[in-house]
Amino acid sequence: MSTLRNKRLLLGALIAGAAMTVQAQQNPTLDNYLFNPVSISPAAAGQQSGDFQSLYDAQWIGLQGAPRTGAIYYDYMSPKKFGFNLGLMDDQVGPMRTQNMGISTAYHLQVGRHVFFATGVKYTFGQTRVDITDEFYVDKVDAAIYDLQGPWIHNVDLSGTLYTRDWYFGLTMKNMAQQEVYRNNFTARMTHLYGARRFKLNQNWTVNPSFLVTVTQNSPLDINIHSFFEFRETIGYGINFSPGDEVGIFFKTDLNNGWNMFYQYNLPITDLIYTSFQSHVLGVGINVSSINRKVISPRYFL
Repeated sequence: MSTLRNKRLLLGALIAGAAMTVQAQQNPTLDNYLFNPVSISPAAAGQQSGDFQSLYDAQWIGLQGAPRTGAIYYDYMSPKKFGFNLGLMDDQVGPMRTQNMGISTAYHLQVGRHVFFATGVKYTFGQTRVDITDEFYVDKVDAAIYDLQGPWIHNVDLSGTLYTRDWYFGLTMKNMAQQEVYRNNFTARMTHLYGARRFKLNQNWTVNPSFLVTVTQNSPLDINIHSFFEFRETIGYGINFSPGDEVGIFFKTDLNNGWNMFYQYNLPITDLIYTSFQSHVLGVGINVSSINRKVISPRYFL
């Protein structure tokens, strides 16, 4: 009984420590949403209909145990404006590894001539495991302690977005059900407030400023500001800034045969600059459907 209790306490301490580490750096979903908006808003499900996407987020290059995130998504919109998105994510921070699957559904209601209102729900379930074989000195007699496994976690996100082809504004409430990850360690509730506007510079170029404000339970306010310049809706580049966190640049391109690519480079502006100079996000996607998208939307300008 004492050994089991020690395992639980150790796992709880590791998860809490890893969570504190993540809070000190950009949450991977906040970077990923530039390429896949459904990561912050299930109401975006269906807006990239037919797209199959994969991405990889490597933070704090050069720092051992730094966060690494991989994800794949498929997005679909039905003829009746019902959106569906399936996502699989693998996230690792030090010895802690979390794997989950998210299913997002959304309905896009036309409320004006060119205005839509989308409501979305996302259901996520996953599990966290801690492998401390190479990270800590433990009791070598008890081999079971090398691989500690937490419970299955289930949660629900809700969101709503009002949008046209040239602007959007929305709100998301994440982790509506408070789940116990392990003893005295719970999923944190999170709120996203986001918006953007497209401005036409000339016949070929547009500039698209956007913002994302994130409020996380028991964590500091996180603000992300982006400015994206796009040429004929096919190729573009931009800058992003998160005060007290990081600054970066990003690039995206849409090719005529359905392929699209996204790349982002971030430079920390915290004390992490003394340890790591860079973080990278790379995303690749292909539209596997020959059917035109059913809803005219800015696709979050990306």
